[in-house]
Amino acid sequence: MTGRLRFESRMVLEALFALLLVATGGQAAVQRVPSVLCNDNSGYESIYNYTLPDLWETQNISLASYTGKVRITRTAFTGHYWGLNALQSAFQDLVVLGFPCNQFGMQEPGANASEISNGIRHVRPGNGFTPNFLLFKKIHVNGDKEQPLFTYLKKQCPPTRNGFAESKNLFYSPLMNNDIRWNFEKFLVNRQGVPVKRYDPSTIPDDIHNDISELTQQSELSFTGK
Repeated sequence: MTGRLRFESRMVLEALFALLLVATGGQAAVQRVPSVLCNDNSGYESIYNYTLPDLWETQNISLASYTGKVRITRTAFTGHYWGLNALQSAFQDLVVLGFPCNQFGMQEPGANASEISNGIRHVRPGNGFTPNFLLFKKIHVNGDKEQPLFTYLKKQCPPTRNGFAESKNLFYSPLMNNDIRWNFEKFLVNRQGVPVKRYDPSTIPDDIHNDISELTQQSELSFTGK
């Protein structure tokens, strides 16, 4: 891990692009792709410049309200939801932010907050599951209607892979090199609100646990001046 990652407090910001990803052959068949470091040229821009409505559209949430916290947002296989809840419970300074999206295989068809919430509770992962992390209103993360937050994140962080999924499973246009490739992409964001690392869709919650642990420990050291 570079000094940039080691000595800054960290937040993980991941896109929750769909409520379920069905991988042929199951989770074990997914080939892990390494993460990539983001560009260090954000200037005065950060995720704190953005405000988005929550899932129920009851309030517009400024991401600046999470200044100083560690964040993660993501979608995953069914078991990933439980993993995200576990991460949220394990780290006091962690905030998980989820952004549903229907652009990949149309895997998030819920038309409103009630349908999305009920889908999580009763279908995927089901069994009465309730996320202990915040979900935002369903958005576009790619294409001509993409949410500006993700325009910024993608501008700062190169893609983790060159190839795309089959075009029949991508519901947006135009295709751009820095597009989110599929469900489960994640962005690591420092305490200043600037992304420093982009995770591939193949990265599962357990793969991030050690990074979060180290980053939160570094945060404590920076606060105590050690």
